[in-house]
Amino acid sequence: MKYRQIGYAVLAVAVVMAVSFLAFTPAVAQNAAPAGKPTCIGCSADGKTTPRTPDGHPDLNGFWGGLSGGADPGGNHISERSPDGSVLFDFGGADINAQGQNRSAIQTGDGEGWSVGSAKPEDNPTYKPEYDKKMRAIAANDFGAANRDDPAYNCTPLGVPRGAFGGAMQIVQTPQAVAIFFENLLNNRLVYTDGRGHPDPEDFDTFQMGHSIGHWEGDTLVVDTAGLSDDTWLAGSFGAPKFAIIHSDKEHVIERWTRSGDTLTWQATVEDPVMFAKPWVIRPRRMKHSTATDTDFLQPTACRITEPEHISVPTKDDYFYCNYCIAPKKSN
Repeated sequence: MKYRQIGYAVLAVAVVMAVSFLAFTPAVAQNAAPAGKPTCIGCSADGKTTPRTPDGHPDLNGFWGGLSGGADPGGNHISERSPDGSVLFDFGGADINAQGQNRSAIQTGDGEGWSVGSAKPEDNPTYKPEYDKKMRAIAANDFGAANRDDPAYNCTPLGVPRGAFGGAMQIVQTPQAVAIFFENLLNNRLVYTDGRGHPDPEDFDTFQMGHSIGHWEGDTLVVDTAGLSDDTWLAGSFGAPKFAIIHSDKEHVIERWTRSGDTLTWQATVEDPVMFAKPWVIRPRRMKHSTATDTDFLQPTACRITEPEHISVPTKDDYFYCNYCIAPKKSN
């Protein structure tokens, strides 16, 4: 009798499992990704169609700046172009340092050539005379892509706009906030999109990455950042405008993030009523969405302080003293 009861129990369990499986199978089939649909977070189905979130806004989710480079193979190389013909990873044009070398010449992905932008006066902010003199004194200490006075060597967060966009980054988007993660953990950002404003300055200590709030204007996420401390640089390192350095704690940045297909376009306007003679409009920069799920992911890095004396001063005969510089050709 006992064995028969055990048999009935086993049979009952089997029936329940079978019914559960039949009931679950349609749900699995219904929730599975349809054929031809994107298989990664935030991916475009064809590289041209802009994916959208349930509330109708462009979907910014996913990994940006990876090796796969979206629908087009080859990665986010500076030689790639967006559908409108503009160059991806346009960092603001040529930048001639104090030694007369072009530090914005960045090697293309194939390792065979270099792509150089064209210098434009508007690529740099316009400082008031007293601050322009101070800024140029700092810029004169450039050695290739390095400057001994750069606060980044002390593991200071890069600030905004310098650390706002570029490199590998992962975006997590919700209706209430947009989180932007970088491999340099110091630069991680949180943009509130729930309708709040900035906190009262009396209740908020300035910080290198500031306080960011955002709202949507059509397909563009407009990010307003204030509360920025004055211990960061506006730019720096290779590919950056040479004369974009110091700012005050009254700096105010408006960014515009626009996704079209697999391309994300970023543009910013920086105001500083203390140091600037007029607002600084930064040339748009672009980056592609990654379609890879196994090779493109964040690898968080720990910052290590670099002592200034470790930055070597170049000599006239040392034409390739940094990885991102091209020396002017020798005259015959």
